[in-house]
Amino acid sequence: MNSIKYSIIIPVFNNQTGISQIVNTFVSMGCLGTVVELLIIDDGSIKPITVEAIEGVNLIRQMNTGVSGARNNGIKSAKGEYIAFLDSDDFYDSDVIGMWESATRESQNAELLIFDSRVIDRINNKTLYQTHKCAPGIYSGSNALKYYFNKEVFSHICTILCKREFLLGKGIYFNQKLALSEDVLFMVECINNAEWVHIDQRRYYNYLIHKGSVTNVVATEKVLNHFEAFDVIKNIPVSDNTTKYKNYFVATMYLNYLFKLMSNKCNSSRVIDETLARKTYLQVNLKSSFSIRYFATLVFKILSFFPSSILKPMLTKACKVRHEY
Repeated sequence: MNSIKYSIIIPVFNNQTGISQIVNTFVSMGCLGTVVELLIIDDGSIKPITVEAIEGVNLIRQMNTGVSGARNNGIKSAKGEYIAFLDSDDFYDSDVIGMWESATRESQNAELLIFDSRVIDRINNKTLYQTHKCAPGIYSGSNALKYYFNKEVFSHICTILCKREFLLGKGIYFNQKLALSEDVLFMVECINNAEWVHIDQRRYYNYLIHKGSVTNVVATEKVLNHFEAFDVIKNIPVSDNTTKYKNYFVATMYLNYLFKLMSNKCNSSRVIDETLARKTYLQVNLKSSFSIRYFATLVFKILSFFPSSILKPMLTKACKVRHEY
């Protein structure tokens, strides 16, 4: 009889040190092979990852397909009741299993659990705490999706627990065509397909920001990969009542990257052209009693009315001025 309750999927590429630290941490917890299994997916590392022969530690090697392919391989290979994700350069708190045990007891039949997280910024030497703005509790998938789109739920892909049978039954996997923001799309699809979602304000995940982090790379053509994910999210069918929140979410994400392009050293005409080609993202209609949302909606509408022939010189000039500094 399978006793594994938690399958932790860890994609890795050329990070032997990180994997060794993670394995040692879980060995010290004494839960491997009984409650927890680690699925270490070596995504074609130049020097293959190695691990000791330890019960509950499974090393899977594959040709390099990217983080989405590695995570999908882990989902298909998992045996636990729940699936969690861990990046090889981040870490869990030592009491994570106790926290999960408590949360899963409280979550009743929720297919998805979403936790708070901790961000450790090693560039600026500070720690940030990401906390949900909505109250903790069990919500319908449709209500949880509104909270997520409305930025009231802060979630990283590694701060969730998903029921394995839920993912397999709904056919939810990472989109391997996307190089960036694939985790955002995965989150949206999980919440959108879940009947019940448990939002929990406890935190166990420590996300590290350091020089060279993929998420810090913005002012290059990689920004277009984010837009490709937004294109997919924009077309995901949701309830009529949720559509306006989805549109607002995409608009704020788009505007965020637009401003980052202006403040960073972007001198690619292709990036600017394709960014402006998506300015229809800003055509949102969201009534709210919050003045900040009225202001944001007004900004969206003003920018959406500008033709690309006007916006492109403005954006190009802003990027050029920043580049000259």
